[in-house]
Amino acid sequence: MLRSAQSLLAAACVFGAVAMAGPVLAAGSSSGSSSSSSSSSYGSSSTATANTDDAAALLAEAIEFNERGWYRRAVGNLRQVTRLEPQNADAWNELGFAYRNVDNYNQSARAYDRALELDPEHLGALNYQGFMYLETNQLDNARANLSQLNALCGTCSAYETLKEALDAL
Repeated sequence: MLRSAQSLLAAACVFGAVAMAGPVLAAGSSSGSSSSSSSSSYGSSSTATANTDDAAALLAEAIEFNERGWYRRAVGNLRQVTRLEPQNADAWNELGFAYRNVDNYNQSARAYDRALELDPEHLGALNYQGFMYLETNQLDNARANLSQLNALCGTCSAYETLKEALDAL
């Protein structure tokens, strides 16, 4: 039963990354595809190709890195984005996602907290934080996030993916 819940959680995280990433892409950028994957969280290079002063380009590239499973590369970009735009809740949310996927739950929690401090109704942050709570066995907190999502968006994908993962436990 635990194995099937973990499989559902992993699938929901991949789905969530694609579903949540859409609205935060910079104008003119491509959403990429989560179907291209890598067995490494590093990617083929350790440095960003986007201009390091262009927050929108760094964010778009980081989202692509997350979709490809290159989480450590995404962290580098997103740390720079959050330095350039400390009020960008989307960047903090994506940073939380990247940290969570390299099992750095302390930094992930801080990033999600910051995203939700900036935007308490950020659906992506509530969803991703909920998955972090599942992964760290904080089921009451995950349920609280699910309740918030239900109040904010009813049966949107952020709510549904978290609900399915909770129901599978």
